[in-house]
Amino acid sequence: MEVSQFRGSTPANISPPSNDGKGGYEPDGREDERALVRRAQDGDRDAFGELYRTHLPAVSRLVRFRLGAEDEDAVSEVFLRAWRGLGSYRDTGVPFAAWLYGIARHVAIDSLRKRGRDEPREVLPDRGVEPMTAEILTLRGAIEHLPTEQRQVIELKYLVGMTNEEVAAAMGTTPGAINAKQWRALKALADVLEERT
Repeated sequence: MEVSQFRGSTPANISPPSNDGKGGYEPDGREDERALVRRAQDGDRDAFGELYRTHLPAVSRLVRFRLGAEDEDAVSEVFLRAWRGLGSYRDTGVPFAAWLYGIARHVAIDSLRKRGRDEPREVLPDRGVEPMTAEILTLRGAIEHLPTEQRQVIELKYLVGMTNEEVAAAMGTTPGAINAKQWRALKALADVLEERT
């Protein structure tokens, strides 16, 4: 299935309540998304198309940041893996974006490994590659030096665009702990960037 099949489809109005696992209503603002995910798991391509359109900007930002350039193939691969893996997705209270984030990280790692194995080409590609600025490259390198949890907080908050509550759900902790990790990460980033300048 091609990702382009999801473009242009219009989902039906969806607003059923979500289940908190205890049979109750969980008003966390993600009820519509949960309904879309359930429909997509049942094979509804329009529902998955809406998930695609909602999460495309964040996935594109993350892939671009990880790979250093726009990579439509990698972004498409993220959504193809998501479509194929929907059957194994379980709503555990973690935002769907966090699940996509995990897939995007794996796709970026696979893409970087593949680049390392590729032989130099005699013919250059027709289209140019947008170079990353020195500042972005420096920031990316600094983020890679953060401890794993701090790096995840920075990527989920600033690249994926999740709230403290969503990041906390994704990482199995509290919003207060995420806030503390965020400030420690930002301080560590400032220190690393100061050393490099």
